[in-house]
Amino acid sequence: MRILAVLSRIPFPLTDGGAILSYNTLKHLHQAGHEVHILALNTKKHHQTPDVLRDVASHIETIEIDTDIRATGALQSLLRRESYIAGRFQSPRFAELLRKALQSSPFDIVHLDHTLTGWYAAIVQEEKSRRSAAPKVVLRTHNVEYKIQERLANHETTALRKWYRNHEAERMKAAEQRIFRDCDGVIAITPEDAAEIRLMGYKGALEVIPAGVDVQEFARKPDIVPRTNTLCYIGGMDWLPNVEAMRYFVHEVMPLLREHLPEVSLHIAGKRMTEEVRNFANGDSIAVHPDVPSASDFLQAHEILVVPLLSGGGMRLKIVEAMALGMPIISTRIGAEGIDVRDGDNILFAESPRDFLQAIQHLLSNNALRKRLGENARETALKHYTWEAVIKQQETFYQGLL
Repeated sequence: MRILAVLSRIPFPLTDGGAILSYNTLKHLHQAGHEVHILALNTKKHHQTPDVLRDVASHIETIEIDTDIRATGALQSLLRRESYIAGRFQSPRFAELLRKALQSSPFDIVHLDHTLTGWYAAIVQEEKSRRSAAPKVVLRTHNVEYKIQERLANHETTALRKWYRNHEAERMKAAEQRIFRDCDGVIAITPEDAAEIRLMGYKGALEVIPAGVDVQEFARKPDIVPRTNTLCYIGGMDWLPNVEAMRYFVHEVMPLLREHLPEVSLHIAGKRMTEEVRNFANGDSIAVHPDVPSASDFLQAHEILVVPLLSGGGMRLKIVEAMALGMPIISTRIGAEGIDVRDGDNILFAESPRDFLQAIQHLLSNNALRKRLGENARETALKHYTWEAVIKQQETFYQGLL
C-alpha cells in the first residue's frame, strides 16, 4: 500500500508515549513493505531535522509551526468559540502542502496521526471529490482529547481554571465530532476510547488497536539489579497529567511512606521536566532524573513502577513497557485504562494515598507476589502487545477499507 502519513509533530526522540507510538507505527509499516510518505508539522516545542525519520519513510516533507501555548491565543479562541488546543495545529501552508501531495501522487491511505491533525481530513475529502481513485482517510487517535480536559477540570482548585478547562473540553468535543465525520475509518487506542467515540456519534469503521512494545528492548538484562525499596515513574514531564500525578504522589503518598516505610525512595524520570517536578527532589527520599538515556534500563533499576494518574487518556505505554520487563506495577484504574490488566493478577490497583501505601507495603514484604505479578504481566505483554501483532491488525483494518 501507498500510505501518506500526516503528523502533528516529528516523533523523535522516543521519550514519550505519543512519539513512541507514531514512530514505531511508521517504522513497522515501512518494514512490512508499504511505501510510506510523511508530511509533518515541525513544531517549535518538538523541533527536529526531518532526517531523524529517514529510516521509516520513503519521502518526508515538513512545515515549521509554532504551537506554543500563549494567553493571547487562548483568549482569542474564547472569542471565536473554538478549541484552542486543536486550533494551534492549523496551518494554511501545511494545508497547501497536503493538497500538492494528494494532487501529485496516488495514495491508498491517508493516515492522520493524532486528532490534532484531524483538521486536515476535510481537505483530503475535498480533494477526493475531484478524482475517481481516491485514498481512504484513517485517523489514528492517541486519546479522546476532550476527556483529558474534563478530567483535568475535575482536579482544578480555582473556579476560573475549572471553568476554562470545562469550556475547552466542550469546544474540543465539538471539534472531534466534526473531525470524525470526515474520516473513512478511526483507530482507537483503547476499548474505552472506542466506546466514547461511538457515544460522540461516529458511525463509520472503528477499530481498537493498542500501542505496541519492543519486547527485545524491554527484556531483563542480567547485569541490571533493581535497587531495593525503590519506586519509579517515567513519562513526558511537561504533560499536565504526568505533572499532576507526581504532585499528588509527592504531597499525598510520600508523607505516609516517610512515616511507615522511611527506607523507600521515589525516582522520577522524563524529558522536558518542569521546574515544579525538578523541585520535588529533596536529596533524600525523592530523586529526579531529567535525561535518562534508556527507559528500559531506568525501569529495570527500580523495584516497583507506580502510576498515580488522576487524569489523562489513551494508553500509558510506561505500563506496557514495565509489563514486558516483568515488573510489579501499582496504578490507579485511570492510569491502566485500556490495558489488559487484572487487579491482583498482573497489577495492583490503588485509588487513594492509603491504598498506595498498603500496596507498596504488600509488595515489598512479599517476594512471591512481586514475582507472580511480574511474570503474569510479561506473559500478557508478549501475548497482546508486540509490534508485529499491532501492525498486522492495522494492515487488516486498512485493507478492509479499500
